[in-house]
Amino acid sequence: MPKLFKTDIASEANLKVFVTDIRTEADLIVYETTDQWAAAESQIWCYTDIQGEADKTVYFTDAQWDADLTIYKTDVQSDAGWANSGKEGLHYL
Repeated sequence: MPKLFKTDIASEANLKVFVTDIRTEADLIVYETTDQWAAAESQIWCYTDIQGEADKTVYFTDAQWDADLTIYKTDVQSDAGWANSGKEGLHYL
């Protein structure tokens, strides 16, 4: 987990996500992978095209104020992790 399905319909989503370019604004630093077996922690995300296979359905919003979670994407897997420990307890993923 998490294996995620991206939706274009906000009301279908379990989680609304905003992607920031500013690391210090992020709740979670995310590493994206195509290997579903590597996505064993909340900070490592893998996407599926089959909604029934997904652990969560996410909607990427253009407005940070509309998001449940703000993420920053990293290219370094070991760099991924929670930046806002207060959000970690909400068990989004």
